[in-house]
Amino acid sequence: MSEPHVAILTVTTNAGGHLGAYFDALERVSYSNLSLWLVDNASLDGSAGLAAQRAPSATVLVNTANLGFTGACNRGLTAILEDGRADYVLFLNDDTEARPGFLGPLVALAGPRTMVAPATLLKDSPGRLDDSAGDFDWWRGTWKTKTLGLPATVAGSYPHAVEVANLSCLLVPVGAFGDVGLLDDNFFVYYDDTDFCRRAQDRGYQIILEPASQVEHRKGATLGGQLSPVGCYYLTRNRPYLIWKHAGAARFAVFGVYFLGTRVARMALWARAGRWDLVRATLAGLRDFVLRRMGTGRPPKG
Repeated sequence: MSEPHVAILTVTTNAGGHLGAYFDALERVSYSNLSLWLVDNASLDGSAGLAAQRAPSATVLVNTANLGFTGACNRGLTAILEDGRADYVLFLNDDTEARPGFLGPLVALAGPRTMVAPATLLKDSPGRLDDSAGDFDWWRGTWKTKTLGLPATVAGSYPHAVEVANLSCLLVPVGAFGDVGLLDDNFFVYYDDTDFCRRAQDRGYQIILEPASQVEHRKGATLGGQLSPVGCYYLTRNRPYLIWKHAGAARFAVFGVYFLGTRVARMALWARAGRWDLVRATLAGLRDFVLRRMGTGRPPKG
């Protein structure tokens, strides 16, 4: 039997600083039956041209505006579905470095209703885990067990089921997009993966973590996470939207008390450290969630 066809979907946004390492790693991948689809979010640093140069057989789609991770992925997914070759779609961040044999174990475990994630390691902390897969606490809107920075052995030696996996690297059967739909564009970026996994599980899909497959991730290479104003804005706005969408009124009420309390405490710490940019970003995120100003939203300029 021939290998299933895997369409690798990557979004680039001003990725010139790390895109070379992404392609260097991808060129060493041993799996052969794959195609590469890149969607560039109106990068200003020549990322689209570098992608076309490094991977001439890839399909490179260039957006005229930044559509966010969700909008860019949805454009790529639509093109992949229209192409019709793929058995699986592999979401793969442009700030990852895949190990040569990572894809085979993922495909071996995958199935029509099974998604598979690798163990994701922090690029700058060898042998340490990123917080990329695990179980989710719908009362607090965070991981039940934090794995960020823990030894890779914490991921275990055998495949096991998890509730959530990041789209930094996740293999998804192509039929899931017909059953579950595409990504929710209201998120723009951050928590869209948690939402997709929850919707998939509600439709009977399972997610397996395969520790035998490993990728490295330059965490926060694109938006900087909660320590950049833009990342902080989307994380603050999208987290209550996720809980409101899935957890029900009682859990959302409990979450709201917890979330507002922790935001106030965090803003106090940031103010003490002179990070007023993060205080403004947090307030803007809370404001836009209340106003349901989703999608691109109005992140602070500084």
